Amino acid sequence: MSFSSRRRNYLLTPHRRDGLIEWMKSMLQHSFVLDALETTGADTFSHFEVLIEEHIQMEGRSQPSRLQQLVPTIGVFHTPLPLRAAFQIYNDKHRLTKRKHIQISFNELRHILNLAQIIAMRRKEVPGKEAFALLATSTRNMMERLKSDESEYDASLSHPIDNSTEFNGDYSGLDNRQLNGPKLISFDGDQTLYSDGSNFDDNPKLARYMELLLRHGTVVAVVTAAGYEYNVERYEFRISGLLQYFAKQKLTEEECERFYLFGGECNYLLRLEADYHLHPVREVGPGGWMTATQYLPDSPGNWEESKITALLDVVEKKANAVLKDLCLRGRVIRKKRAVGLVPNPDSEITRESLDEAVLSYQEELHAMNGGAGPGLPYCAFNGGTDAWVDVGNKRVGVQILQSYLGIQQAETLHIGDQFLNTGNDYAARAVCPCIWIINPKETTYILKSILRLAGLSLELSEMASSIEDEASLENVDGDASKSQQSLDFGEMQRRAEAAKKMDVYTGELYTPP
Repeated sequence: MSFSSRRRNYLLTPHRRDGLIEWMKSMLQHSFVLDALETTGADTFSHFEVLIEEHIQMEGRSQPSRLQQLVPTIGVFHTPLPLRAAFQIYNDKHRLTKRKHIQISFNELRHILNLAQIIAMRRKEVPGKEAFALLATSTRNMMERLKSDESEYDASLSHPIDNSTEFNGDYSGLDNRQLNGPKLISFDGDQTLYSDGSNFDDNPKLARYMELLLRHGTVVAVVTAAGYEYNVERYEFRISGLLQYFAKQKLTEEECERFYLFGGECNYLLRLEADYHLHPVREVGPGGWMTATQYLPDSPGNWEESKITALLDVVEKKANAVLKDLCLRGRVIRKKRAVGLVPNPDSEITRESLDEAVLSYQEELHAMNGGAGPGLPYCAFNGGTDAWVDVGNKRVGVQILQSYLGIQQAETLHIGDQFLNTGNDYAARAVCPCIWIINPKETTYILKSILRLAGLSLELSEMASSIEDEASLENVDGDASKSQQSLDFGEMQRRAEAAKKMDVYTGELYTPP
């Protein structure tokens, strides 16, 4: 077998795997086969907890942790994970330990890890044992209310906490406006806030939860691969419904300024202002984000244009070669800081071909400068319908936001759908805790869970009812209060139609035939 064949056979297996989840699944398989999961499941998750805490404590040492020896691809954990508690909550709802034919799946372990991370993000002022007791009590109370819930994922993660009746801890030192949870939540765009290639125009519930985060002191940032330089209108097209919603809810200037958008992974920073429009954040000079973060080695302010050009040249050449070799119905697009292989209109490129393109990009980039690489941070990723290489990545984007806003890694949460090594959310794991979702519906339930665990269950329930009321309201002449509170879905639809006339790859406007 040739070296090239061996390389292909090796790469075909691991690029669609997550080492930690696969290992956890194999560990639980023994108990499932022996029909012992009901008695040993919780203890197994406790063992996972111990290994993760040991891994955290051994970070920076030359000797690998036990977990790293078992899972060589393991990365960084920014917080301990209460996996036993998360498993018990999930099992109370879905009765995983009662199943005799189907073992715990990859997606179920992903849900449990997500729930554990959400629990871990509660403020340290709440003692761990009391928080667990609080969570367990609220879980029992929620079971009755969740019986009629048709959404499996929603039910598994929706466990409100009523601090006023269940927790006697001291919150006197906390700012009432600061959420008892993450201080910064960053989101991927496509397939996280809106469907791939679409726009944020029809999800008022998700918009409501993002509004609640902003009102309770959390910084919200969309960190997206979409890069239209500082052409603000093109970014606004993509999130037009969200911005319209914020305007209808009359966010204050202070609340608006907690909303950021980072385009091109980490290249173009914009902020929402009191007029409910995005505005570029100054790059250099006093208050400039590049100037303020120049001490970070990978900050865009430190990049050399010659290296950027060399990187893009290599990728563009390889993208054209892949396009020709695989006879793809697509085209290669080169932007100021990105190169992409995208399908022609009304055509598709298969997932396998996109993965081939990404792995080809990575191979070429690794070989640059005699194997030293391009000398810049980059991200080669399969976007679901396209394959891109961006100069910079979400690790840099999130790290810049943390530095610019003075927020610690353990106080940050990144939510995205691309955490395999051909995805562009993967790099964010290095600088903050992450939540792995697969669609905007899961994002909505994750935010609901964060808000409920923060003690906003009653308020959230009222707000949810308000969403339904607003959706059914019609503007009534002479009734100013109803007119102000109702959502103008006609305007949202108009803006959505405008967005559909934009090429999401280039940002160019066009008139459909």
